[in-house]
Amino acid sequence: MKGMNIDMNSRIQSKSDFLTGSFLVTRIPEDELDRNAFYTTLADCPDFILPFHHKSIEGQIEFVYQIGTHNRLQYFTGSFTPKEYSELWVSIINPLLECGDWFMNPCSFILDVDYLYFDKKRKTVSYVYIPSTRGCSGYDAFKEMAADVVKMITVTDAVLENKVLRSIMKDFNPNEFLKMLREYIAESKPAEEKSEDPEQQPEREFIPLSVKESGCAEESNEPDSCIPDSGVEGVSEDTKESPDGFIISIPLCKDEQIKEKEHSGRKKEKDSGGYKVFGGWSGRKRELRQEDSQNIIQLEAPEQEADKCPMPVITKQAEVIDITQSTPVMMNGTGLRYVGRAHLPQAIQIKIAEGEIFTIGRFDANIGRQQSSFEFDKKTKAVSRRHAVIERGMSGYNIIDLSSSAGTYVNDRKLPPNTPYGLETGCRVSFGNSGADYVWEVS
Repeated sequence: MKGMNIDMNSRIQSKSDFLTGSFLVTRIPEDELDRNAFYTTLADCPDFILPFHHKSIEGQIEFVYQIGTHNRLQYFTGSFTPKEYSELWVSIINPLLECGDWFMNPCSFILDVDYLYFDKKRKTVSYVYIPSTRGCSGYDAFKEMAADVVKMITVTDAVLENKVLRSIMKDFNPNEFLKMLREYIAESKPAEEKSEDPEQQPEREFIPLSVKESGCAEESNEPDSCIPDSGVEGVSEDTKESPDGFIISIPLCKDEQIKEKEHSGRKKEKDSGGYKVFGGWSGRKRELRQEDSQNIIQLEAPEQEADKCPMPVITKQAEVIDITQSTPVMMNGTGLRYVGRAHLPQAIQIKIAEGEIFTIGRFDANIGRQQSSFEFDKKTKAVSRRHAVIERGMSGYNIIDLSSSAGTYVNDRKLPPNTPYGLETGCRVSFGNSGADYVWEVS
């Protein structure tokens, strides 16, 4: 992969508009056109390069590369599983080894991490390819690009990460590198299949007392451990509401089995006047173990006999509290201030220097690790796991939608994917269409 190391980056311009989205533009002299690669890619454009169209202008050929749903790889920094990590490297290196089938020259790829694009649905990498006989990159550029990828993308397996780093720092041979990845994944695969995810498969001697969204507790071997849904969110089967606005709480008999006891600080029930807040102290759901449930019984009915159910205890229903944004949230610095419904974070502080990025997404319980600079709760509706990114340039801040499912809106205008949009103080930013609405503020 030896070749001339010619800097083409300064000759590539980034442009965007709301009709065509974001695209790249570059020109080369007509007499430098690699016609074999040019006509072959026009007839059958491979997936590993950005699609382009061209036109002749005053003795030069202008190439326009449509980015579409491809996101810059830099926006997907974070930790990958060994399998995902290996697949990413295969997607980066294979195009340079297979491009000869299209009469393409590896040295005509833009080997710069700034021009690597990632399709998050197919999980593949695409390059910018300039069909020039002169070439624009070389082996040194390729090795430098690989080193930049290592800095951006990490893997949960420290041994594999060290192997990759050592391979790149030494005489980097792409074929030997891919062989090392295949052998390592093949050797580690049985261990991965036997390992249990603690989030998905709890220890056998401990049965979690969490409640599914259906209102029924997790299945267990104990009889009558499933508490039916009462039909009222936030109120258990043993809590009923009287016509005069009181809640009647009936403590359980000692011989009854408790699967789950909720201490929600704020279980919300929509009402025309705002939200109903049911008691608790933590502000969050808390899962209790079986031994904790026994303590709750003793606290609620310490003097009751074992074979008798206690008399109902009548408590006043919680007042309806309007917790909409009547009191503005004060921002301490640059960021997004919440103006939607009050169950989402009230502020997103963004502290980045010029040239840095700040990613926004939703927590992925399957991965179990933070992947973005800021993440909404895993149950947040209409927010994608990789939703948007805010980057800071010389002229200010831009927001970019990362091909999210529900889209990103600025002042109720949906942004084209992967198209930078300038943020101005006071503009309204919405992530999806389910209430994740914020106002941009700069201090």
